[in-house]
Amino acid sequence: MTTGNTDYGHVTLINCVYPISGTYGLLPRFLYYITLVFAIFGRRREWLIIGALVSALTYAGTAAIHMMALVASKQGVFDLDIMTCWAVLSTGALAYIGIIHWSSTLRDSRARVVMICWGVLVGIALVFGRTELFDTVLSDAEPACYSSEGKLLEYPVELISPEFNCTYQCFSFSKPMRHGSEIQAVPRQLVQNKYSNLTYVLVGPIQFAAYAALSMDTQSHTPSMLCQRLVMSYLVHPGQHEEMTKVVYKASMEGWYGGYFALLGYIRRISLTWRKFCLCSLLIPWLCLSLLIDVLCLPLMVANIVVNEVTLLHGNFPVNESNMAIGQWGPVVNSLLVVIAACINKVLEMYEKRRKINQLDSVVEEVASISDHSWDDVERGSVGVNGEQMTGVVKLNLVHVQTLQDMEDLMKRPAT
Repeated sequence: MTTGNTDYGHVTLINCVYPISGTYGLLPRFLYYITLVFAIFGRRREWLIIGALVSALTYAGTAAIHMMALVASKQGVFDLDIMTCWAVLSTGALAYIGIIHWSSTLRDSRARVVMICWGVLVGIALVFGRTELFDTVLSDAEPACYSSEGKLLEYPVELISPEFNCTYQCFSFSKPMRHGSEIQAVPRQLVQNKYSNLTYVLVGPIQFAAYAALSMDTQSHTPSMLCQRLVMSYLVHPGQHEEMTKVVYKASMEGWYGGYFALLGYIRRISLTWRKFCLCSLLIPWLCLSLLIDVLCLPLMVANIVVNEVTLLHGNFPVNESNMAIGQWGPVVNSLLVVIAACINKVLEMYEKRRKINQLDSVVEEVASISDHSWDDVERGSVGVNGEQMTGVVKLNLVHVQTLQDMEDLMKRPAT
């Protein structure tokens, strides 16, 4: 958009925005999606999955911290990084449920604790992100400014040219972590089009996935730890805590979602008081929504990726860097190098293990051959028991073994 004759026709109104940072460009986003899908469906290759997942965890973790910092950027020029951070973190929250519930490789590994911490961080950032999505408004639309040659004013740096005798008020705004020179004037039709509201379609399920991550939803196809503790603490008789815990655990082990049905069946049979009624009105929807998110997390993740990418790509939002820039393809190369390093480390580990096994086998064979040779020599009489050369067949001397009687005789001897 360097001239007034854009895809939107002759621009009459503009809005100021901060373009999407190169970190959240198209290539880094798709790399992030691929690594999450690989982590969920990868099987029996923990070393490779964790190596590939490192980039996804650090990428989303950085986006989470960035999203929380963007709370201070609700006024003035709209920062498009809010939308890209939301796309990254919302997909991460749904992927967290999928990884914990569906990937036995990661759920049963030592990386499980790291995944739980990552899920809590993403969940907290999404709580901040929801307020930013709904509370951050666009700057006021302003009349488009053209040069004497009909060129649309887009960047503050263009004001250096004497051909512009007008400007925009939004060029005077400033925000944390952004420079005023990054502001870009875009047609109002670009930021308010038919795809603009698609981002809000899945806000409800995404927020509940974030709450599930915050409530320690860490077991396979079972209610979260926080939900179970609420039931055990306030709805179960104190003398039945241990029994009820065993029932939920057994139901969870016998079949998928058995823990949900065990808790729902118990809640249905309790005698309600006003306090228990209020608590049940919270817990029953919670359990039902948790069950739906568990069942539908993978389809929801795919739908969320499609919705966000349609919003970002068809919206034709400006990006600080092109796909050929280092900020776009650099993360792809970084992830490939991490995977290659993990493969090299695994090959070296297998080589070292094989070498130790071969060394141990050779030592065992050597000891066995020496033992067999020495015993054969003793039996044939070629070597004596005390190392003396002997001939013929020699009967080995019996070895005297100390007994309790020997100990008593020793104690009865007079001291010398």
